[in-house]
Amino acid sequence: MGTLWGKRGKDWTKNLSSGKEFTDNCMKGIAEEVEKFHSYNVLAFDRESHYFVVQETVNNRNCRPLTHFNVNLQTRTCDCGRFQTFHLPCSHAIAACSHINHDYTTVIPDLYRVINVFKIYIQSFLGVPQEDNWPSYLGDTLMHDERMRQNKKGRTNSTRIRTEIDTV
Repeated sequence: MGTLWGKRGKDWTKNLSSGKEFTDNCMKGIAEEVEKFHSYNVLAFDRESHYFVVQETVNNRNCRPLTHFNVNLQTRTCDCGRFQTFHLPCSHAIAACSHINHDYTTVIPDLYRVINVFKIYIQSFLGVPQEDNWPSYLGDTLMHDERMRQNKKGRTNSTRIRTEIDTV
């Protein structure tokens, strides 16, 4: 584990010195969304609350009709659900940012920044010592209950709850 931690630390040091602002996985996801955002129209927006209605002009989803999506840049939500799920701006959010000449990288969370990932690997730790060098355990000894073990052979037991109607 210690060698993996050291290797990852070196890798992120290289990424930091290369001048990258965001992680490769983040930029890969963003690149896929940037390809799609040109096929949307931003219909309505409220600059104060950063609320937008984005309408599809090209059917990217093949099986569903064209629709619209509500995007809120302040709360980082979109009706498509990608913005909330992956914490990266979806193509609808990028279209909304483009509509108001706002840089979409400002809505990318800080956890995707290379500097923050690099900070994880700054701390070092000692490896796990040999089992002979472990301190003796002074707590309770736990043992499993054999009756709780599932019987692997034969027919499975019914899990149905029996009532008085079963005895009639």
